[in-house]
Amino acid sequence: MEVGTKCDFCGKEEYLPFECRYCGGKFCAEHRLPEAHNCEGIKNSDYWNVPVKVKRKPRVRIPVREERHKPVKPKVKLNSIAAYGYNNIFLGIITLMFFIGIIFRHQAFYLFALFPDRFLLMPWQLITSIFFHMDFGHYLVNAIVLLFFGGELERRVGGKNYLKIFLLSGLAGNIGYLAFALLSGSSNGALGASGAIYGVMGTLAIIAPEIRVLFFFFIPMSIRMALLIFAAYDLFMLPLSSVTGVAHAAHLAGLVVGLYYGEKLKILRKRWPY
Repeated sequence: MEVGTKCDFCGKEEYLPFECRYCGGKFCAEHRLPEAHNCEGIKNSDYWNVPVKVKRKPRVRIPVREERHKPVKPKVKLNSIAAYGYNNIFLGIITLMFFIGIIFRHQAFYLFALFPDRFLLMPWQLITSIFFHMDFGHYLVNAIVLLFFGGELERRVGGKNYLKIFLLSGLAGNIGYLAFALLSGSSNGALGASGAIYGVMGTLAIIAPEIRVLFFFFIPMSIRMALLIFAAYDLFMLPLSSVTGVAHAAHLAGLVVGLYYGEKLKILRKRWPY
């Protein structure tokens, strides 16, 4: 008797193993018969010529549970917001709020634009003003830029990173406008996605400097050069914001956030190039 002998076929621990007289192997009770362990020693023997009714079994293998080898399919929620693309969602919100502004002009401007003297009472203005436009030209230009460059940035950095860049750049733009308004004593309302768009462009300028744009839609140049020109113009016009009616401080603040995230993502890419 052998103690703790493993079956040569399935590896099962067997305290009373059976020894095959054809191949000499040690097997458990389940695989003791030559046909049960695919015995190689019976090929040149007369085993199958014995006058006993033995039905030869086909070669068998240890059964394996199929579900262990089935690829696990990720569960995708079709109704998930991210499935539609954050940039497309933002474009939809901007378009919806533009039409709301047309229908409820004065009420919408009062509720959704950002006012330095009332945002503490209406804190949602820090978010709603990012997506709110009333002038068609302002809406159209921002929508076109966001359509092309927002989609490109989301494709390159992923939905979650794009969401952070867009919203934080927009918030930074609003905070920058509030700071400038408080310093200059202005109480004018501000609205538009320009701060967030500057953040998108700033990130692209760092991680994808090879992108070329049409400056004012007809002059080709690199995205970095175009952004440098816009930033210089906003910086020069900053003291005249109350005259021009443009929130140049919001543009510059959003750009700073975009450049920061661009450098951050660039460093991560160098560390994990794959």
